Amino acid sequence: MKSLTKLGAIVLPLALLTACANTAEMDALKSSVSAAQSTADSALLAANNAQSTADTAQRSASDAELAALNAQKSADSAQSSVDECCAKIDRMFEKAMSK
Repeated sequence: MKSLTKLGAIVLPLALLTACANTAEMDALKSSVSAAQSTADSALLAANNAQSTADTAQRSASDAELAALNAQKSADSAQSSVDECCAKIDRMFEKAMSK
């Protein structure tokens, strides 16, 4: 019985130290997990902001393309009018020269 008491006196402090070490390791692990979660949250926020910026840029590019197409249509129409006018002036000049 005495040897069992001595063994218990040695094992009990070792068990308590092991439990404390595990608790300290758990606290360190929790801290690491919290830091990783914080980093992941920051990365997700940055990714969402980047996506929002990309969406805005895409809308702006689409608007610019539409404006360019409208400008090209207007320019084509103006060129057509100029070509018609030049043809009319050429006909009038030829008619005046033939008299």
